[in-house]
Amino acid sequence: MKASKEYQTIEIKPSLLSERTQEALTLIKPYEKLFTSPKAKHDAIKKGLEPKAIQDWIEIAGVTQTDAAHILDLTEPTLRKYIKAGKELNTGLSEHLIQLFELFDKGMDTFGSLEEFKNWLPHHNIGIDAVPMDLLDTLTGINIIKSELIRIDYGVTA
Repeated sequence: MKASKEYQTIEIKPSLLSERTQEALTLIKPYEKLFTSPKAKHDAIKKGLEPKAIQDWIEIAGVTQTDAAHILDLTEPTLRKYIKAGKELNTGLSEHLIQLFELFDKGMDTFGSLEEFKNWLPHHNIGIDAVPMDLLDTLTGINIIKSELIRIDYGVTA
């Protein structure tokens, strides 16, 4: 009988991460529990995220408000109104943002840094036959990117 192998996980020390990646991980931290608990995610979506979530994601992604509005399927004035209003976001917008936070968390894990993940996003990917950045505007597109990141993790590309 073969003995099963034990694998050790290597934890990357925060001091080895770039300052930008550390900042992104800090901004994502409040949303992390939503990635592992479907019930917590559902409850947060139904309640609505705080408007700060939009600003947090814009900062992590490094996109302009114009790009963020396009990705979130909003007009720029509506995006600014959400940010200023201070009331919970609607369910669709909350779900979209949670999925984006989860994607960026996974992307940093796969590529080892925010910078590397963001460098990968705007380039055509033959595994999905698309530019990942162009898929961020739908939940299905985000799921396609997540699946590709998992394939990259396992070395199954294209």
